[in-house]
Parts: sequence; C-alpha cells; structure tokens
Amino acid sequence: MTNDGLPIQRTGSWTFRLQSGQTLQLHITTEQGMSDAFHIDGHDISVLLDYLYDHREFIYEATHDQERRRLEALEARNSLLASQREGQPVKPILYFDDGKQRIRAQ
Repeated sequence: MTNDGLPIQRTGSWTFRLQSGQTLQLHITTEQGMSDAFHIDGHDISVLLDYLYDHREFIYEATHDQERRRLEALEARNSLLASQREGQPVKPILYFDDGKQRIRAQ
C-alpha cells in the first residue's frame, strides 16, 4: 500500500501503482532496477482498460496453453453433466489469473 492507501502490484518483472493527485495516474516501472517508468494519466487509464477488455479473448488465447484450456473445458463439461444429473442449475467456473498461474475461484 502507498501512503494514500492505493495498492501496489508486483509481478516479479513490473510494479504497478496508482497515485492520486491533481489527476489519477498509473505508474508502471520495471523491477530490474532501471529508472525508466511509464506514467498514464486520468482518462487514458480508462482507455487502456477498455482496449484490454475489448481484446481479452486474444490476450487469453495468447497467454494460456492449449492443454490447460482442454483441462478447463473438460472440468466444465464434467460439472455440467454432474449438475444435469442432479437437476441443479449449472454454476459457472471462474478462474483468477495473475500472469503466472490460474487459480480456480471458490
């Protein structure tokens, strides 16, 4: 957490930090000790999020291997079959991805 209560996210390669001031800023810095940093201001943060959302399927396909997708599809199919046998509505299977691993939501 920063002094203004906003979270800091570290991935091992990058550090992401929101900073409020005159306008909201997103700071992206490398964790390799370089002084280079990206600063994205105000409305441009929203534009970036919209862009990533609009291209989420491409991003997913590019960042997840085929075997993992096959196993997830098999798990979803088995869940669907089990719920149909029990007469219960199908519950979606959600995953969280931090860029390193996918974790099934409970």
